[in-house]
Amino acid sequence: MIGRVAAVLGAFSGERPVLGVNDIARSAGLAKSVTSRIVSELVAVDFLERADNGVRVGIRLFELGELAQRSKELRQLALAAMADLRQATGMTVQLSVLKGADQIYVEILRGRDPDMLIRSRVGGRVPAYATAGGKAVLAHSPDDIVAAAIPTIFEPLGPGTVADEAALRRQLELVRSRGFSHEVEESNPGVECVACPILRADGGPIAAISVTGRAGRADMLQCAPAVRIAALGLNRRIRASTTFSSL
Repeated sequence: MIGRVAAVLGAFSGERPVLGVNDIARSAGLAKSVTSRIVSELVAVDFLERADNGVRVGIRLFELGELAQRSKELRQLALAAMADLRQATGMTVQLSVLKGADQIYVEILRGRDPDMLIRSRVGGRVPAYATAGGKAVLAHSPDDIVAAAIPTIFEPLGPGTVADEAALRRQLELVRSRGFSHEVEESNPGVECVACPILRADGGPIAAISVTGRAGRADMLQCAPAVRIAALGLNRRIRASTTFSSL
């Protein structure tokens, strides 16, 4: 099914921004009935939208394209700082952004402990309430963004996962007061993490940078100053970037 959807979306181009179902079917090599059903489903979720004489790419795909471009440029800006942070700490370094209620990992540089297992992967999602990166971002987000990230049920991802909204809000207050977040076995059993937000000039969050190691094997809090220095450096670089200066 994914291959058919990709074929339908691949029929559009700069030269052919509006297409009818027959045109899409011919380009995608699909039956008209199959194409019509896929197009209707894509319109329903705003991946396509109705236009005169056919359909065109919808606002949802535009939003995803904008997110992908910003994520790519964010990764390029952050890679050197991430590599320096890994060299300084020996731990896994992660760059993540908030999307809805989830923290999405944009880049991960693995540390020196090859046997440490973590759930995160590039492009993967973890509930923001259970991650240090998510809480670093939420602590500097507007109330409506925080409210949208609070689940009805706090699913335990590890033995230390925060259990309710009141506890989460206390954690966010602590993050704001000390400038970094710290989680122990919340997102993953046996894993400990420290994160700092990457902020716009107005104080709003863009992303989070974090270090991750084995819980109880090292004093993770000793890494907090290094993470903060990396975040401050990224703050300066990102504010100077034309891509992020208007965000």
